[in-house]
Amino acid sequence: MITFLTDQYPFITAETDKDAVDFYRKYGFFITSLGEKYPGVERFLCEYRAERL
Repeated sequence: MITFLTDQYPFITAETDKDAVDFYRKYGFFITSLGEKYPGVERFLCEYRAERL
């Protein structure tokens, strides 16, 4: 599903927790920590930008 979306859309964002960061990183998403958005829970912003020629 991620491959389909990245083929269709040049920019995708997702917010996730620590457990899913490596999943998004595997598909080329840039990861930014949002800090502890909820008590005891660090959240991350995952952004994908397609390189179109």
